[in-house]
Amino acid sequence: MGCGFDLQIGCESGEEIAKRTFNPRLGVHGGISILGTTGIVEPKSTAAFQASIEVYVSVALGDNPREIVVAPGNLGQRFARSHLQLPLKRVVQMANFIGFALKCIERILEENGHRLPRLWVVGHPGKLAKILDHVFDTHSSQSGSAAGAVCRIADQYGIAGALRDSMARSRTVEGLIEILRPETFAAEFWSLVERSIASRISSLLPSVEVVSVRLFQMDGKPLGEAL
Repeated sequence: MGCGFDLQIGCESGEEIAKRTFNPRLGVHGGISILGTTGIVEPKSTAAFQASIEVYVSVALGDNPREIVVAPGNLGQRFARSHLQLPLKRVVQMANFIGFALKCIERILEENGHRLPRLWVVGHPGKLAKILDHVFDTHSSQSGSAAGAVCRIADQYGIAGALRDSMARSRTVEGLIEILRPETFAAEFWSLVERSIASRISSLLPSVEVVSVRLFQMDGKPLGEAL
């Protein structure tokens, strides 16, 4: 009677593991969050996903930075680290909700009376080029291929003949990347696509001074500008 034991629950190397989670981006330092059976929270509804994007935008803009990065996936994190030397809290993963993320950026900047010197938009043209068709929810169930939009830029660039015909037959942007890969002007062409997307986004964000778009292949290699 009166005997018992003390129990302390901990996580081995939790402080180091925490650095690889989203916690530091949310201002939580020194530990991890134990959630469910996997330790990973995956929003299952559109509302939940959008709420998480809004949090990431608020954190990214919280101390009035000079630049932030938005991206559909992990390419943005790699670009922010390797090319811009930006911390993860400056990166917003927006998945397919490009329009929602951009609206959040503009609204939060307006509410705080701030301007953002530069917004980087980073990703694969299969998603980002849909913006050229005024498509801002890039999920495949909500939109078609961006190949037509890229082909319109090809006409603007002056691609003609058999090469243009080959591009017209491609149903995917990935196919267009492969078709153009051997061409010496490929990087210059994708740079034009980047500038076209940036121009469309800039028109929606009066509180952002410069929008820079960088397009990458699936393997992470740049298609247009290297930086």
